[in-house]
Amino acid sequence: MKQRILALALLVPLVLLEGCATSRSEVRLASPPPAAARAPDAKAPAVLIRSVKDERVFEQAPDEPSTPSLGFEGAAQATADIKARAIGRKRNSFGKALGDVLLQEGQTVAGVVRENLAAALTAAGYRVADEKTADPNALVVDVRIRKFWSWIQPGFWAITVAADIATDVDVTGASGPTSISAHVEDGRQIVTEGAWLETLGKALQAWRQDAEKKLPAPPH
Repeated sequence: MKQRILALALLVPLVLLEGCATSRSEVRLASPPPAAARAPDAKAPAVLIRSVKDERVFEQAPDEPSTPSLGFEGAAQATADIKARAIGRKRNSFGKALGDVLLQEGQTVAGVVRENLAAALTAAGYRVADEKTADPNALVVDVRIRKFWSWIQPGFWAITVAADIATDVDVTGASGPTSISAHVEDGRQIVTEGAWLETLGKALQAWRQDAEKKLPAPPH
């Protein structure tokens, strides 16, 4: 009897994880909330986000689930578009890598980071300009994305959904890049598509807060 109960206990998380675990899901991350993306002051100092480069490295069969990888055709054969939209990898209750989690077409990791950086800079008191209208004296920012990934860690009683975001931000006049990052973990009983969105949403919020704290304050 005890063995049967144990078998069922092991089977339940497997079922909860595998409903669509072998498929490739597409989700859409929400834009920063209005409070984080309030309308900029026309007299605020200008900042130009000149570039955002996705420099994540995908591996074919990494030992750690926190390392980006892809199913189906695999990382080696995946297109640039797939890699630009990949944000996570599904796993079963034994930790075996299965299907992928991608952003919907039209949304990329680089675009999400740019949007959230713009929100953080606005909240800090800057006016974010584009290249056509930027003031020649605008602060110029370049971003390199090192990590932007979500993964699951199966456990006996619960499943942990984790997310890492790590970026290097170069700012005009700075002696070197500023590291802006965030790490979030959520305990779950069931991992749905909403779980990926919620965990990454929390990570982006923490990343914006880190950006506001570390990037130069606007001159007065």
